Amino acid sequence: MTTYDGPATVTAGGTEYEVTARLTSTSTEWYGSLDVPDGEAAWAIFNTDDHTLRIGDREASFVAQGAGTDMDIQGSGRPPFGS
Repeated sequence: MTTYDGPATVTAGGTEYEVTARLTSTSTEWYGSLDVPDGEAAWAIFNTDDHTLRIGDREASFVAQGAGTDMDIQGSGRPPFGS
């Protein structure tokens, strides 16, 4: 299991949002939560179908599972952190 707790960038609907990510990766999935700076940004991220999470030079898609400023996410594909 690998974890990440730190800054990340969400791209949703062509707009970038700076967030703090708390993520976990196992051999079969990655998931976690995002601290989004405000309710307007959280709502904009939640209401977009295409989400990308970037950490450094790595990116991955995810599904937002809530519209609050402490947003749970489920990752898709290779995680954007770890080895």
